[in-house]
Parts: sequence; C-alpha cells; structure tokens
Amino acid sequence: MSTIFTINCGSTSTKVAWFEDNHAIARASLDVPLASLADMPKVLDQTAYRTAQVREFLQSNGLDATGVDIVVARAGTIHHVRHDGAYAVNELMIATLKFAPAAQHASTLSCLIGIELVAGTDIPVIIYDPTCVDSVDEIAKITGVPEIVNLPVYHLLNPKAAGHRYAASIGRAYNELNLVIAHLGGGITMAFHDHGRVVDWIYDDGGPMSPQRAGAIPTRFLTDFIYKSGWSHQQMRMYLAGKAGVAAHLDTQDLREVERRVIAGDEHAELVYRAMAYGVAKGIGQLACVRAGAVDQIILTGGIAHSDLFTGWVRELVTWIAPVTILPGEHEMEALAEGGLRVLRGEEAVHDYDVYPPGYSSIEEIITRPSFLA
Repeated sequence: MSTIFTINCGSTSTKVAWFEDNHAIARASLDVPLASLADMPKVLDQTAYRTAQVREFLQSNGLDATGVDIVVARAGTIHHVRHDGAYAVNELMIATLKFAPAAQHASTLSCLIGIELVAGTDIPVIIYDPTCVDSVDEIAKITGVPEIVNLPVYHLLNPKAAGHRYAASIGRAYNELNLVIAHLGGGITMAFHDHGRVVDWIYDDGGPMSPQRAGAIPTRFLTDFIYKSGWSHQQMRMYLAGKAGVAAHLDTQDLREVERRVIAGDEHAELVYRAMAYGVAKGIGQLACVRAGAVDQIILTGGIAHSDLFTGWVRELVTWIAPVTILPGEHEMEALAEGGLRVLRGEEAVHDYDVYPPGYSSIEEIITRPSFLA
C-alpha cells in the first residue's frame, strides 16, 4: 500500500488529502478568510499561515507527513514546459516560485508547503499537470502586437480528469474525442482538447470575468484605467487577478450569496451573474471554431458547475454546438493522487524541471535579482 499526501492551494482555501492508494482516508478544505488575506497582500506572505493550517490538519488526524511515500502538489506558477504529468520539485523550481514566478497565484504555495512538511527527509515532492503546458497550435499564440507571444496558461489538472471521466462513462478514451472543457472556479479557463492534446485555450484574463478576476477588458478602456489608477504594476496585477470580477461588482466572491440575492429579486446581482455565464458561453463558441465545430462534447466542471442556475444559462446558449455534460466539483485531489500513484508504481516518469525564467540563466541570478512579481 502506498501513502500519498496531496496539497492544492487555491485563492481562498488550501485543499489537502491523505490517500492510501486510491482511497482518501482524511481530507479537508482549509479556508483562508478574506480578512486574513488583506494582511498578506503578496502570495508568498501566506506561506507560514497556510503551512500552519496544514500542520494542524495533520496533527488533528493523527498523521505525520514524514511517513508518506510521496507528496503531490498542485503546480505553481512555473514557466512553460513541453509535457504534462509529473515534475520533481527542485532547487530551480523553488527559486523560480519565490523570486521570479510567472504570475501571482496561490497555487505557487502548494509545493512550497510540501517541501516544508518533509524537510530533512528524502521523501519526493512533485507537481502534477501544470497550468503552463505548451502543446497548443502555433497559430493560437500570434497576437496583434509582434512583441507579445500569447503563451498558453490554463487549468489542466481538473479538466483533463473530467475529460477522462466523461470518456469512460461512454466507453471511450479521452484521447479519442474532441472536447471543449470549461473549468469554472475562482478563475475561469477553457480549452479545446483535440484527442488528448490542448490545441487552444482561453485563460482567465482573456475570457469571462470570474468571482475574483476581471477577464477580458477592451484595451482602450483598460489602458486609461491603468494610467489613471495611480497604482503600481503589482497592485494592478493583483487587483485584476484577485479583487475584480464579481467581487468588484457585488462586494462578494461567494456565489452562493450571489444566488441568494438573485432569488430574492436583486436585478443587478442577476445581471452580473448572467454576464459571467454569457461570457462562458461566448468562450465555448470561440473555441468550437478552432476545429470548425467538430466538438463531440462540451463539459462544464469546477466548483461553479454545482450551480444549476449558472450552468442552465450556459447550456441554453451552447447546445447548438454540441451536447453539454455537467461534472461539478474539482476532483483535483484524486487526480493528484492518481498521478503520484502512477509515479510510485513506475508507470510514469518524473520530468526534470529545467526551465529558467525569461531573462535569467542561473539560480543565483534568480535569487539576487527578483522579478517585480516576487
């Protein structure tokens, strides 16, 4: 029997689970209140707070991290890699996440917490299915500004697992199908999965707004907003990716509260909530075009997919493209554990992480010359 500890840091929670083979024997979602986040403006500021929460979870369940066979973490904001699957958390990855991350996101903390929990042991710590796998069609990277190459970033872990689940339910394999999969969470990303390869995508800054993120904003308005704000580069990035969207419109990112307002007759809340669903549907239509409408199934997954109201609004706009399957929730912990189990059984190799951030050529340089996102 193999023991696997999984860690998945999201914007406002840290999900943890202890597995024995495929069976979770203890799990929790450790909330990080907005009031606490206000005192920790940078993602890395949250490391000690979240690590303490995880230690308390282990202690309360009579578990010891130094007794596991492997720690599997959600991938953080590393730079682009060529393959999906497992990557060893090494010195280069840690330096990159601390001093030159690709973006500000709480997922960065997952493997850092894992390393801290098993410090002084030889227990392997890996990440699995990072958000920055570059498998997309080259044409999808071209933008109207030659100096800007649109490199892919998208939720991969849960959507790929959802793709496998759907395929199995109809007696097919994930790599036999064309799927448009929308991950509906704190950030909303969508991708076209062409027979197991993501060929195009919409990241959470290029599509609909989400509970916390601004989504796509017309450049003419965004430019004015940025220059008039008086905010620093980092303040603006953190606002657009953490305090905008539904949170900015309705002063809450809790969609359960939003639905209560809608049901109570709050017309403004309904307009904002519908606008988010409308944006998801537009994104699905956009992605369907990249293979001329050859879509076998549309899949809606993630936490927001639990909402019949929200998914109903999306479904009524996109069923002309393909049938819609709702696979609510985030089965990322199971996907992480399954990846770790395959590694332990020798069924899957662990990739070496060897990608330096743009503009850096050594670990020492990364540490001594942090990026503005550090």
